[in-house]
Amino acid sequence: MRNWMVLGLTAALVASLSAQVVLGDGKGKVRAVNALAQIAATENLLEWSRRDFQDAANFSSFGFWPGYTIQVAQDLFDALGNQVGFGDSTNPVSITTVDSLVTAGWPSSFSVPESLFRQGGAYTNNSLNGDHNPIGAVWIKYELDDSNPDGWNVRKVQIFAWDVRDLIHKSSGTKTRPFSDTAAPYRIDVYVASNDPNPASDPTTDSNWTFVGTLSKANGTLPNVCQWDPNTGNTFGECPQATLDYLSGNNPLGIAFYQDPTNEIWYSTLTVSGQSGIKYVALVIPEGNQYGKDPTLNASSRTSSSLRYTNITDVRVVAGVEGDVNGDGCVDDADLLAVLFAFGQTGSGLPEDVNSDGVVDDADLLAVLFAFGTGC
Repeated sequence: MRNWMVLGLTAALVASLSAQVVLGDGKGKVRAVNALAQIAATENLLEWSRRDFQDAANFSSFGFWPGYTIQVAQDLFDALGNQVGFGDSTNPVSITTVDSLVTAGWPSSFSVPESLFRQGGAYTNNSLNGDHNPIGAVWIKYELDDSNPDGWNVRKVQIFAWDVRDLIHKSSGTKTRPFSDTAAPYRIDVYVASNDPNPASDPTTDSNWTFVGTLSKANGTLPNVCQWDPNTGNTFGECPQATLDYLSGNNPLGIAFYQDPTNEIWYSTLTVSGQSGIKYVALVIPEGNQYGKDPTLNASSRTSSSLRYTNITDVRVVAGVEGDVNGDGCVDDADLLAVLFAFGQTGSGLPEDVNSDGVVDDADLLAVLFAFGTGC
């Protein structure tokens, strides 16, 4: 009886720490990037912006900035004083759907939040003489919501890596098939830190930063968005049928993108465990974009400057409490069962290893029990 009383009291005490978004959805901000260019300025290696472009159908100007997860109507600056764009991402954008998706049952037009239409990305790949290999790793640091001075228990890092504008948007009368002129990342390494005394430091070599996991096309956690097909006549990458099917509802939730464009099913999710007191998250792109890994493209003599860019549309970080193994914001039977079924397993990065000591054992089970019911 006493143990259950302690359990109930513990859950009540920490209930205020249930899962919440601490980056994205209007929270957090860009901290620093390893290179940055001003809008409309001469492009330099590793810049985090493509120059302004105007959408022919909507007559709205957009740019490539990593700060689009931040929805405030004002100019945005990183910790180094660089302007990173304007943060008003609250207005809807009307999409005119490409003919091939209309044929598949999509509406001829629909709206998406501007935060998903305004692409953010990095200049990561070469574009000369058919060489689209990475020019070097690029990184961006984010500051999490600062309302908790003790930092956060990071549970999930979510990245929207679809090129929404090109995949579904008919920007000209001749565009009948979806394609992309920027590519999804091939790999993203995620780092966290409680302290970052030097914002300009490289998170991969700075001891203040801890590597917590990888999202990649190779392990299936980043979508296989588009590949170049020389037989289609498209200018850029062709979107495979599997991608179109997934966006059309052939996915675990059975929903089409136009029905629920902000659903987390469109995000690549990295589950994080054992990381508390976190104030900063960094994304590192060490291998450029997916076009750079396309052997057919690299074997050809075809070049395009747009294939230099790696697309990241939105980034969210979700914080929770110790014991929330699956990162859904609720410590419940599912978390308890996950630890029990993984009991005895060893290794790094196991979500069931709540305290990150390399083994799933009694300590992890107790952590779940003492937090049971939190956030539910």
